[in-house]
Amino acid sequence: MATTAQGILEAAIPAALAKAGLTLSHKGKVRDTYILPNHDDLLLVMATDRVSIFDFVIPATIAGKGEILTAMTIFWLTEVLPGSLAHHLVAFGNEIDLFLPPTLRQSGVLRKRCIVVKKFDMLSVECIVRHYLTGSGWASYKEHGHVCGIRLPDGLHDGSQLPEPIFTPTTKALEGHDEHLPTADVIAEHGTWLTTKSLVAFQAISQFAESRGVLLADSKFEFAKVGTLADEVGTPDSSRFWDSAEWAIANESGTSPPSYDKQHLRNWGKGFGIPKLDPCNSDDQDYVRKLFVPPLVLQETSDKYHAIFQRLVGMALAEFQQMWMDIHA
Repeated sequence: MATTAQGILEAAIPAALAKAGLTLSHKGKVRDTYILPNHDDLLLVMATDRVSIFDFVIPATIAGKGEILTAMTIFWLTEVLPGSLAHHLVAFGNEIDLFLPPTLRQSGVLRKRCIVVKKFDMLSVECIVRHYLTGSGWASYKEHGHVCGIRLPDGLHDGSQLPEPIFTPTTKALEGHDEHLPTADVIAEHGTWLTTKSLVAFQAISQFAESRGVLLADSKFEFAKVGTLADEVGTPDSSRFWDSAEWAIANESGTSPPSYDKQHLRNWGKGFGIPKLDPCNSDDQDYVRKLFVPPLVLQETSDKYHAIFQRLVGMALAEFQQMWMDIHA
């Protein structure tokens, strides 16, 4: 199989990268990270089409998902977030060729789903910012009346807008579920900068989204120990986006609206009891791996990802790849 130009097929990417001398540093639920030869301070991060729900990687892929995650991260980092907020992005699109071995250059597949980033020691904290009460935040509020130790007003419901965005950190579990951490403890350990930078990133994305009729309910950010923003930013995997008109209707009835993400897949997974399973249990992992995901569920999920991309960015994915990433194949 050819390993130049358009010759690298997605399924063959790991073998092609290994043959070219790239070493797999980390394999996540969705992203694979590689060490670049002759660039000790840089990494190649590839977003795949894998998808996870309830901390299980599902035995199916969402066509084009990795390309959307990559393009959205590029959009927020280069166009929307303030320049004062340092980030890890070094190269994207055709510019990644400058850091790749010759046999991997001019690959549309790699250019569409890979970015070159600075290598950092990362904090073992996921920085969640919430402006609306839902998900695990809603579950904590129902049980305790607070989220990560932040006391909230009485009488809120799933989908309620909070008086202001709040910083609600969690653990970054390699396996199993992330757990809420007391906000005050995280600030005491790492400093107020972590809250400040998380809120700056959230507010920038939120304000831009609102100009497109979209609400940012909550979002996850990750930072290096030196304070640099890293990992994905503002994607349907890391952020919960709602249509503002749909939220207004849902709010009248005390519920939350549908989100532009993998909610169709989560609903399917609930039917098979996946939320009640333990990701650290091998029997549960085997059970999930044997499930069949209906093509319609996958297509509906893909449609949601493409819809929120086009609505926020203002153009279709292929157009963005041509105009912003200089990819013409």
